Amino acid sequence: MQANMKDSKFARIGTLCAMYFSQGIPWFFVATALVTFLVDEGQMTDDEKVILIGMGMLPWMIGKLFLGPLIDRFQFRSMGKRRPWVMISQLGMAATIAAFLLIDDPGEDLETLGLFFLIHNIFAALQDVASDALAVEVLHEEEIPIANGLMFVAKGFGAMFAVIVLGGVLLDSGFQAALLVQLPVLLLLLLIPILVKETEDDKRFPWSEGTATQEDIPTEQMKLGEIVNGFKNAVSDTSAKWALLLCTIMWIGGGMGTGLGIIDFQWEFLFVDELDWDADKFLDTKGGPIILSTMLGFLIGGFLGTRFGSRDTLFYAVISGTVLTVLWSGARSQWESESFMRTAWMFWTFVWAIVGANLLALLMSLTTKDLGGTQFSIYMTLVNVGAFAGNALSPRILDAFDGSFPNLFLAGAAFQAIIILVLLKIKVEQPEISIEAE
Repeated sequence: MQANMKDSKFARIGTLCAMYFSQGIPWFFVATALVTFLVDEGQMTDDEKVILIGMGMLPWMIGKLFLGPLIDRFQFRSMGKRRPWVMISQLGMAATIAAFLLIDDPGEDLETLGLFFLIHNIFAALQDVASDALAVEVLHEEEIPIANGLMFVAKGFGAMFAVIVLGGVLLDSGFQAALLVQLPVLLLLLLIPILVKETEDDKRFPWSEGTATQEDIPTEQMKLGEIVNGFKNAVSDTSAKWALLLCTIMWIGGGMGTGLGIIDFQWEFLFVDELDWDADKFLDTKGGPIILSTMLGFLIGGFLGTRFGSRDTLFYAVISGTVLTVLWSGARSQWESESFMRTAWMFWTFVWAIVGANLLALLMSLTTKDLGGTQFSIYMTLVNVGAFAGNALSPRILDAFDGSFPNLFLAGAAFQAIIILVLLKIKVEQPEISIEAE
């Protein structure tokens, strides 16, 4: 019997981890490795970084509002409820990375770089929506916290590959060489959703043999009116309403680990420009101990969420992370010490990764399965909107503080503290949703 997600826990979690690993590679290659290279070469300012990252985030902020309903409405059920969209989006990610080969010098052609980054992230966001909907569909309730931890550990490995391996190739051999290493990896990862089906009866391709057909699946495709009405019902619960606000403010202050938010946006400018770290040293630190701290935090956060509940773990982790942000700012006299900054960054990242793992688990527990694409994508859209708001605010706040990075951290901590108040309003009880068209 061939592996399928319904019958195998390893197939369920392994497929999801592979897709998250894939997501980590292109994003961190551009947003961390390439940005660091351009900052070190004097070819990028913080305002130019806002534009580039904003182009990449646009599909995650706006596109997800359309992509979630798209995968809920249009399904190729003979191949599985969610798997076909995962395959389509992964192929699109590889194809758009190939398009970057048309750019000879990214520092001299930032407009084209931003455009291609936008197009690539349409497929990356689609893959994320489809993978999250697949997780909501196939994971058992008790598997959600640990699966989220493992998925982001896998994304961390993708980030490490992008920052250390691809970043090294970029610094040594150039932009084109790094793309030629990245492209076959993305194509190889496409084989996983091709080979691992959702159920044993699913067809591998539309023309393959199999017992499942588009017509004999008992669950009908949802109409747009049913999706809209179902989402209204889903967020009629008080906790789900507060979850919408929680998502919006969650990463404004920073701590997300992907270079987003008031604090995280400035890493390259803080370490490379302000503290005079070389690009190699920064990328080795970010791609090694910092991403390892993120992975460890997500993994331990998954275990803690399973043991103590996602909401409670999230609550105490946010308190700890906010206090650490204030303490890091207060220790500004030690910022010239590389060992201090590396240790502080690692510990701070570890705590906020625990937050990240349990935020996703909490949101999944508030998401109804039939609306996995729509409801969860709206949650994630709001998360990204808040994170990008932090990006846009970051240069303005830094200017207001006359370039003081420690004071910038205090501004980030103020936004982090607001999260605590919102979490007090959320109770973890998945609502019973009936989806009926009006």
